[in-house]
Amino acid sequence: MMGIISEDLSPPLRRRLDFSDVKNDFYRIKMSSFKKNQPVEASVKEAIHQLIYSVIPYGFEDDIDDNEEYYRIFDKIYEYFYNQYGEELTQYYEKRQRDIEQEKDGVKYIFVKHDKSYYDRGWRGFAKGFDSFSDLLTAYGSWVEVDWDEVKRKLDKINDYPENNFDGTMDSRPLRISSIGDKGNNWGYNFSIVKKIQKPD
Repeated sequence: MMGIISEDLSPPLRRRLDFSDVKNDFYRIKMSSFKKNQPVEASVKEAIHQLIYSVIPYGFEDDIDDNEEYYRIFDKIYEYFYNQYGEELTQYYEKRQRDIEQEKDGVKYIFVKHDKSYYDRGWRGFAKGFDSFSDLLTAYGSWVEVDWDEVKRKLDKINDYPENNFDGTMDSRPLRISSIGDKGNNWGYNFSIVKKIQKPD
């Protein structure tokens, strides 16, 4: 990877560029960089910028006397990441845009992190509501590595809402998407999603 940077960069600066966690960072950054209601290119650019900031350490710019040199390095890394990930990011964000267009109005989702059964009293964790599935993905999609398309398909099939709320909504039973001890879940918590709809008139 370091071949993307010209050899005239001093070894101490070159060594400070850390590409070791790029593959791990990519999944998280891809999920969280989506820009709703903006051109796909804006999401791609944001994701690649975040990848660059993940390899350039804090204070790196201050250690380079020439600003043009810093931006030359930045542009080189951008070009490299775009060539590596640009097409994958574009396809992913185009799908996110299509999914938003197909979402039903009035359906909301609650992301739940809980250490016990959802129905047990006194569980530790939190529950956070979102106006769309896409908003949930942007905020918490990188927390657990699951097949989010399959999760969405399961949520779409839910048509039972046994929990009546005082605000005129109804909740489904929680859909468990990751349990304590599952592969990729090192949190010590379960993760579930509750689907919320408006009560029919």
